[in-house]
Amino acid sequence: MFTPYIRFNGNCEEAFLWYAQVFNGKVQHLSRYSDSSPNSDIFSTDKLNGKVMHARLTITDFNGLTGGDYLEPIEKNGNISIQAHLPEEAFARKVFSELSSKGTIIAEIVENPPPDDRSISGCVQDKYGVTWIVSAMKTI
Repeated sequence: MFTPYIRFNGNCEEAFLWYAQVFNGKVQHLSRYSDSSPNSDIFSTDKLNGKVMHARLTITDFNGLTGGDYLEPIEKNGNISIQAHLPEEAFARKVFSELSSKGTIIAEIVENPPPDDRSISGCVQDKYGVTWIVSAMKTI
């Protein structure tokens, strides 16, 4: 099993609370660098105070996301996209709309060409710089 781990520039908690709302999920775990061992000097800097070391969001019984605030600044939009194959077309369109709010639509959500013409998909970069491919089977 592979689970995406998203790195953030200090706004992991905000992002995970938003993703929980978008995907009807739940933040299951959130730990901060300041919660780590007091003997660890690596995490004792002021810039990490209050920052998230690790977060876990459950979206379904089997799927979720993990992430944390990275120790160094990161560039947005690397070479990875997260595919969210959702159970219903209406839910996929809702998620796509919410992810594109304050984000950038890369490809509108449309019907796929054959042989995948029974499904829809679209691509969006959200306001945190994460690129999503949102898809679902079409409602017939």
